[in-house]
Amino acid sequence: MKIEVDSEALVRMRAQCPGARWACYQNMAMDSATCGHLQFLAVGDGFTFKQAPAQYPDSSAGPGWKYRFVGWVNLANGEVEHDG
Repeated sequence: MKIEVDSEALVRMRAQCPGARWACYQNMAMDSATCGHLQFLAVGDGFTFKQAPAQYPDSSAGPGWKYRFVGWVNLANGEVEHDG
């Protein structure tokens, strides 16, 4: 399944955290009104998470259990890569 990241989100990721690797999380809760929605997390040295957790962390936006890690954002082409 090919996942493409919105161009506005890509612009923000490129500008906000140079040097970060961006993990992509997708809402997998089939009973959720936002099923399929994507969230992103900056990962690496100097960030809260050095490795991508299996699920998105809880935040002010709500519990992260619905959002599961699906891959890494390729900032050059806007696609989510499922390996590496």
